[in-house]
Amino acid sequence: MIELIYLTNIINEVKIVDDLSIDWVFCDLEYIGKNIRQKGRDTIISKHSLKDVKNISSVIKNSKLIVRTNPIGEWSANELNALRKIPKIDMLMLPYFKEVNEVERFLELIYYHDSEPCLLIETMGAINNLDKILDLYEFKYVHIGLNDIHIERKTNSMFEPFVDGLLDKISKILLNKKQKFGIGGIGKIDLNLKPSAESILIEHKRLGSEGVILSRTFKGVFNNDVASFSKQLENSINDLRKAEKRILNYSNDKIQGNRKVMLNDLELLKAQKNM
Repeated sequence: MIELIYLTNIINEVKIVDDLSIDWVFCDLEYIGKNIRQKGRDTIISKHSLKDVKNISSVIKNSKLIVRTNPIGEWSANELNALRKIPKIDMLMLPYFKEVNEVERFLELIYYHDSEPCLLIETMGAINNLDKILDLYEFKYVHIGLNDIHIERKTNSMFEPFVDGLLDKISKILLNKKQKFGIGGIGKIDLNLKPSAESILIEHKRLGSEGVILSRTFKGVFNNDVASFSKQLENSINDLRKAEKRILNYSNDKIQGNRKVMLNDLELLKAQKNM
């Protein structure tokens, strides 16, 4: 089954997620440079803190904890030293790198951590250097981020790499290296999304992806009504898992044909945008 990643710094949410079949709690410290490159876009710039990481670490029991750091810079040594003092961080994720030497520096700084290093591949530089980067270390997991790739490539939709060959190129490199990886995010199964959440899941199967981030649609409105929120989230996760089981039985023709469905959806979105 594909591993599910849930982004939050709200402790009541963490406790709920920790009791469901969600594999990772994702705490996001990245803010440096993000507000500039994603300015004016409908994206979330998290305001998570070291205190949030510490609080999550203290309550989490079943899920694993992944923390996204800031990109490599003059601040990195202090940030990673502070994180080293917090127990039970399973992975530290490096975002927005382009060159091999940035990953080398990250690995140097994390050397004495108990946490595993993890990479977020979200620039064309990282993709072009991916073979060399993967030779640096046996990473337990890497994730392909679609939003910043979309911004850099100036495409109409962040989902275009599913149909234009880019994700095929990246996944081929990763699979040849026997590298476990995940891709982007996914919305709730019961929503009228284009492309649909089921189409996205089919692509994960086709490409060999083993991880996905649950989008903000899974959150609904969290107002500390713990019982209601917990049930809604549990139902949404169950719907996703049922869809995943259905897809396991799909024929190869149906899986391959899904790309045409996605392409039609993306063309429709492009036409609507240009109206």
